[in-house]
Amino acid sequence: AVVSTQSTGGVINSETLGYFIARIQQYLISVGIPGTALRFRQHMDKEMAHYACDCWDAECLTTYGWVEIVGCADRSCFDLNAHATAASTKFVAQQRLDIPVSREVVEVSLNKAVIGKAFK
Repeated sequence: AVVSTQSTGGVINSETLGYFIARIQQYLISVGIPGTALRFRQHMDKEMAHYACDCWDAECLTTYGWVEIVGCADRSCFDLNAHATAASTKFVAQQRLDIPVSREVVEVSLNKAVIGKAFK
């Protein structure tokens, strides 16, 4: 799913949040919730959590009316800033790439029973 702030008219705060909202919609439909019984509602400023800069609820139409079933919040840098403040360290890195970079990664899985005996 590709969702950009441009394709949503700037209604969704970030492309990342838009991506996850789209993935949530795909999942809910795939588990049997009809698209006609599904909607997303953006939180108003007064109901936004202190850590969120944008927040959306997936709601499902049930016999009880519309019920929130998933919440998706853009926490922005809240957690990172809290850790940086506590550690008195800056945790900042950003690089936007025009073309995604793919890399092969080799992961080593050690047989600890054998290694442990050798290095005991």
